[in-house]
Amino acid sequence: MRVGIVFHKNPLAPPTGIDLVRLRAISLGFIRKGINAEVIAPVDREGILGGIVPVRRLEALEEAGRYDIVKTCYHDSILLIERYRGPVVSRIVRVVDHELPERDEPFRERLLRCQALIRDRASAVVLNNAENRERWRSFYGGELPIVLVPTGCPAHIPAQGLNPYRPGERVLLFLGSLAAPRMVYMLNQAARLLRDRVRVHLVGINKACMYGGAQEDCALDPLVVDHGELSEEEVWDFIRYAWVGLALAAGPHAFDNDVSKILNYLRGGLPVVSEEPILTNELIQRTGFGKLFSHGDVLELVSNTLELVEHPLDQQRDQVMQFMAAEHSWDKRVETYIRLFSKILSADASAL
Repeated sequence: MRVGIVFHKNPLAPPTGIDLVRLRAISLGFIRKGINAEVIAPVDREGILGGIVPVRRLEALEEAGRYDIVKTCYHDSILLIERYRGPVVSRIVRVVDHELPERDEPFRERLLRCQALIRDRASAVVLNNAENRERWRSFYGGELPIVLVPTGCPAHIPAQGLNPYRPGERVLLFLGSLAAPRMVYMLNQAARLLRDRVRVHLVGINKACMYGGAQEDCALDPLVVDHGELSEEEVWDFIRYAWVGLALAAGPHAFDNDVSKILNYLRGGLPVVSEEPILTNELIQRTGFGKLFSHGDVLELVSNTLELVEHPLDQQRDQVMQFMAAEHSWDKRVETYIRLFSKILSADASAL
């Protein structure tokens, strides 16, 4: 099986966010399973991703018979495959409509156009969760097959390194992107209320202004220690040596809050304080490895954090880490994709 994975930006450009973590994990997973996989992206020069996966220019899609099937990764990826004529599987993170999510207003017209193209072009659509599956069906009907492939986590993580924090520092870690002005507000408030007891650290990028926030609403409080984006390997020691991981909702709607960082927190043995209505909270409830707080309730966020700091869940740590590796690894997600691709290609062959 020859699989092309179409990515909407340069996959070789550092630093790395969850989009590149997912791309590397899925593409490397294909190759380890014996699938001939390549990444196709708008790059000027070809290269190698993760030391194994070839990265090709968009012109590779024009070569007849080069790929048996193509997977697009995000909304914008569908715009790059105009000249490809084979079967397509399209994955998107959230299904937008003419009103929701509010934070997507600057991009709404383009995202809706991409969804219409996926409806007309794809052989199947891949979504993270049932909430977005129901939204897709309500807007576009049930003709296009839908497969759920949630975010994963590594089956194996790097060996423990040095503590990146100050000696004796109690750390509340926010990992990943701040993708809405309200998230910046919540993080700033938590840092102010926890000062002198727990220090708030950010490992990731503040993208809040991209989603309609005014500059003054997107500024981090100086109490937040901002490390910026780090490599995937470096992140694991920030998780290991933190005391509590924090997950914040982008907005009030569940379909817009499938938060991948929770899987990494749990995989690294870090208990989580998480906001409603985050969908991945199900994993916290299932493992008992953390606490949930009501949407927008900073005081509850703070009290839950202090509870976990004062009463660590150390006895559960190894069991939770093993559960995540066994049940929610990227390898499991790759297996789902391979079954889907095989089914589509078999159906196409039968139709000949």
